[in-house]
Amino acid sequence: MNRLIYRVLSSRLGANLELRILMRQTAKAFGVDVPNAAGRSTPERLKAYAQFTAKEAVRAIQHGDDLETLHQKLYQMAYALGSRLRRWLNPKDEKDCFSVITLLYRNIGIQMEEEAPGTACVCKCYFSDFYAPEICSVISAIDQGIFAGIYQSGKLTFRERITEGCDVCRADFR
Repeated sequence: MNRLIYRVLSSRLGANLELRILMRQTAKAFGVDVPNAAGRSTPERLKAYAQFTAKEAVRAIQHGDDLETLHQKLYQMAYALGSRLRRWLNPKDEKDCFSVITLLYRNIGIQMEEEAPGTACVCKCYFSDFYAPEICSVISAIDQGIFAGIYQSGKLTFRERITEGCDVCRADFR
């Protein structure tokens, strides 16, 4: 794995860059303008991103938007980001892929562990304070795309979610 890029992503600069890219690409998937987060600290950017995604998901649900189309747009955007990261980082195996995933998610306030091969457990999720279950379901298309892009294929399926009252999120990746 490219350790230099991994170290950059592990830094505050990497976290800010990740949030800027996520904000821009998510806005594009929603078909809206990018919220202005210039000059904000990393925690402020993360909060702005959480509020932005929650607001846009609620808007889509309330306006009766085609959620399957929105899901596909979010998934495709995230898959492209994950694929790009895979090319840059060049993970050697599934262990490296999961290391990339945990780093990316740690940057956005999500503590994730691998319970068993193919099973991820989210012990702590920053976004759970902002998302209702239906919002989480919409936004999870981003998670599905990131995983598939970094692993080059596969499907992420959530079995449990914090937003649905569970202690943790559990997902299978096949």
